[in-house]
Amino acid sequence: MERAKDIMQKWSASQRSEVIQMLSQVSEASEVGRIVSLAPGVDGGPEAESSDALFVVEGRADLAVLLRAGIKNIVATNGVNIPQYVINLTHKKKEVTVLADGDRVGDMIVKELLRRGAKIDYVCKAPQGMEVEEMKPIEILDLISKRMDLKTYLATHAAVKQVIPENLLNKAGELKEKIRETFMAVLLDSEGEVIEEVPVSQLFQRLNELDSVAGIVFDGIVTQRLLELAFMKDVKLIVGERIGSLEKMPRDIVVKTLDELK
Repeated sequence: MERAKDIMQKWSASQRSEVIQMLSQVSEASEVGRIVSLAPGVDGGPEAESSDALFVVEGRADLAVLLRAGIKNIVATNGVNIPQYVINLTHKKKEVTVLADGDRVGDMIVKELLRRGAKIDYVCKAPQGMEVEEMKPIEILDLISKRMDLKTYLATHAAVKQVIPENLLNKAGELKEKIRETFMAVLLDSEGEVIEEVPVSQLFQRLNELDSVAGIVFDGIVTQRLLELAFMKDVKLIVGERIGSLEKMPRDIVVKTLDELK
């Protein structure tokens, strides 16, 4: 009996050690990574630089979702003003996949990445109207499994162009150089006629007071706050010196930079 007890005790201790070791290995493999700073103003996952593949998302909330799904080779663009570090990082990878929100901002980020010369092999587009950060980890993995190559994305998921009155577009183009470096804003009606010229500091207030503005051309930053007011006022075209970090993009508004105007 004593010998049997001694054998059972040693066997039990051995089994517990093996179980603890296995649990440790499983925990290590499934451990949720942490968001790290890759460069000034650039956040990503702990394997963004070391992995041969890279996933590109919009912001920190998207990073958190992918980390919960076990994906650590990720980097965030922090909106449409994409740091050069992110562009350079894509060229160091064998495979780059962009996870885009299911709205125009998602399409804008893909477009801006391409315009800046980033390497993109695949694109995953979230369901219409849904953001990547709103998806569950299992949905993220399913979305990635259905990713499409860049050529297919461009053919089927490019942002739909809005119909803007020709007079409005022509006038905006004429104002391109006149407005640059003036810190002024020009409000246009649907025919391209000038309604008012105001300092950029007064743009939000005047837009809030007027009801017939169809286009805005200004030497400033297109912000989410301005965009939401413009949507309420039924503005069709906003042209700014640059585009800030946008979370939502109304489908009925075309947003451009001065450099994008002909």
